[in-house]
Amino acid sequence: ESSSDEESDASEKGSSNQSKNVASREKKKIQKIKLSAAQSLAGISNIIEIKRKTIIENLNKFESVSANRAINQLNLGNSFTNKTKSTIDLQQAIIKAKEQIRLRDIISEFSIRKNLIAGYKANNLNLNNSEFVFEKEKYNPAIMHITYTPAKGKTIDKNADAFLDLTVIFANGNVSGKRVEITTKNFAKNLGALYSQLSRQEDLKVENESSPSRVLHEILIKSVEDELNKEKITTLLISADRGLQAVPFAALHDGYEKYAFSITPSLSLTNLDIANNINKKILAIGASQFKELAPLPLVKQELNNISNPINKDIVLNNKFTPETFFEKAIEEKYDKIHLATHAEFKPGWPKASQLFSGTEPISLDKFSILRKGRINNPFELIVLSACRTAVGDQETELGFSGLALQAGSKSAIGTLWYVDDVMTSAYFVQMYSFLDMGIPKAEAMQMTRKAFAQEKIRLENDSLIGINNKVLLSELNNSQKRIVMNGLSNPFFWAGIELMGSPW
Repeated sequence: ESSSDEESDASEKGSSNQSKNVASREKKKIQKIKLSAAQSLAGISNIIEIKRKTIIENLNKFESVSANRAINQLNLGNSFTNKTKSTIDLQQAIIKAKEQIRLRDIISEFSIRKNLIAGYKANNLNLNNSEFVFEKEKYNPAIMHITYTPAKGKTIDKNADAFLDLTVIFANGNVSGKRVEITTKNFAKNLGALYSQLSRQEDLKVENESSPSRVLHEILIKSVEDELNKEKITTLLISADRGLQAVPFAALHDGYEKYAFSITPSLSLTNLDIANNINKKILAIGASQFKELAPLPLVKQELNNISNPINKDIVLNNKFTPETFFEKAIEEKYDKIHLATHAEFKPGWPKASQLFSGTEPISLDKFSILRKGRINNPFELIVLSACRTAVGDQETELGFSGLALQAGSKSAIGTLWYVDDVMTSAYFVQMYSFLDMGIPKAEAMQMTRKAFAQEKIRLENDSLIGINNKVLLSELNNSQKRIVMNGLSNPFFWAGIELMGSPW
């Protein structure tokens, strides 16, 4: 009987194990089907690991091409020499930025009621209850390079006609490369659909695997996310090929925005130095009235409210002339320029594109004056607030992402599409409050996006109140208040405001 019981137990155990194995196989099969469906929707047929040697060769090849293209199309001339940065150079830049940000004295500012903490040494505070945190000891940037290659008839999947090479360079010396086969038509269709959703201020429905935002996230982020998670990456400097620089990366996610980021058309031409400028000021310059363009009535408030009064000089309306702009901008006392005005990017950049002063337009090829005048003292940041940017033309796209290069600045901020000036002004006033704490540029923008997305920006009477009860804008009229009351949480309002150049 004992033997029979043992045989029965063994039989039951074997049957149980077999059932578990079957269940496990079925589970894996279902997961594989789901993955296959998601990849099919995204136009992905294969994700292929690339060997380190091939990664380096591809990186050097495409960086040389992209740098030369930027130099030629942006008319950078001899002010830039195309010396391709090696992976070691890039890793060293990441290491220096990481070390200096972690050593930076971040001002501890907090508001328990608003559940905000920015800083790392806020005594007697429960960090677990905070929604917005910049923990400098966890700051960990990486570089991601994305190139597009037509490959009809050369892909493993017969339906695919191109591939994207995604290369990630980490501070610890690791380099990861993935080749993602795609159907160009599907990729373009999803990007067009995403822009359409954004323009109509629709819900992006990121919980749906077939939503354009989710599909593009699967291709451009998810493909390398295992490596990003393993290295605990917080920030990405994305070097994007033509056709990819106008992708609204802030609108791509699977339900949660994990990474702060910036965009550049060329790693080799991007100034990745990091400096702690002391006693430098902001040149806050703008125009609110124009002859043939809509007025920007909040420009004056925006210039007054960004940063603090002792940290800036303000130039407004008819005092903002092309001559005044360039004369003041090249002064060494400024490390940031905040331009609150209209700007247009058109095919034929940079001569055809222009920003509007208080008296007459300034063609953006004139920005070479800034680059040459500040050649040994580059700007930390140039912001183009309330600009109008055409998207779709590759020259225009390069012009937008090349703002920092054109002006000789380490970083620049512009918008992929026109957004109402209530939102734009409020965004930048809130962003500067984070920058003033010592938070890096990409993180300051990420925290600002989260503040709007999570509806932390509120209307009180005729004032718009931000994080830490900061008054962003006041004396709003009924029309402006209606814009706020209709909601500012949709990505349309903040996903198009993008950082170019260095993220730190």
